[in-house]
Amino acid sequence: MMPEVQGPDDESFGDFYANWLKQQEEHLRELRAALGDGSNIQEPELKNLVQKVLAHYEEYYTAKDGAAQQDVLKVVQSSWKTPLENAFMFIGGWRPTMVCQLAYAQAGQQIEAELAEFLSGIETPSMVSLSSKQLSMTSDLQQLTQKCEEDFEHRMAVLQQGLVDQPLLSLSQGHWDHHPQMPHPPTLSLAQAGEHQRAEEEAGGNDHETEMESAMDDKVKALKDLVTDADAMRLKTLKDMLHILNLVQSAQYLVAAGQIQIAIRHLGVKQNGIHHSDEHDTEA
Repeated sequence: MMPEVQGPDDESFGDFYANWLKQQEEHLRELRAALGDGSNIQEPELKNLVQKVLAHYEEYYTAKDGAAQQDVLKVVQSSWKTPLENAFMFIGGWRPTMVCQLAYAQAGQQIEAELAEFLSGIETPSMVSLSSKQLSMTSDLQQLTQKCEEDFEHRMAVLQQGLVDQPLLSLSQGHWDHHPQMPHPPTLSLAQAGEHQRAEEEAGGNDHETEMESAMDDKVKALKDLVTDADAMRLKTLKDMLHILNLVQSAQYLVAAGQIQIAIRHLGVKQNGIHHSDEHDTEA
């Protein structure tokens, strides 16, 4: 088995992520409690909690960058996430523009609730209270982020299309000449593997193998840079959104973002368990 990528404290990244999610749930409970019904908000406490949650996101992206430096392919595949989560990822994470879309969606969702509160004489500040200046700034942020996403998509397309372009095309043809059949390493003993490698070297097959690995390494390095840039953009966009919002709006926004993340996680775990159960029933 290939070694797992490590977290910041030398634990597996999967263990780090599971613990990070537990802490995230605790932060959300604290934020919800501090917000209460909006009638007795203690701003100093709320500010500290918002900063704590933001620092928690920064911790995740710092750890994820460390994991990407170890093995970006495992980070992109994210074995510590469920198939449901992975199915909707954008270059190893969520689309940066979702930051703005969530703000708009949350504001729209609360219109009916605020209308009912208004009619009953209750008033609580929320995302629906976005000023015209805030809406304009959010629109500008969305447009800027969209351009960055398009750049990321272009870079990914170049990497993907490069798999059928030079030099990989020529190298793959040379590789095929020396490997007309797919190898099955597990069936070879160490002695047989050594003899197989020596025979390849005498035939010049190893040169093609080395050149192809080198060409692929260049693409993996470019992918690593892309994932790093995309994660940096995700975090920057979140910070920019919180800068647009006031304190109470920021807290409510972080609660909504965290709840979506955890709800999708729980649903993915549930579905994954159902699928595994179905597989076992079929095998039986």
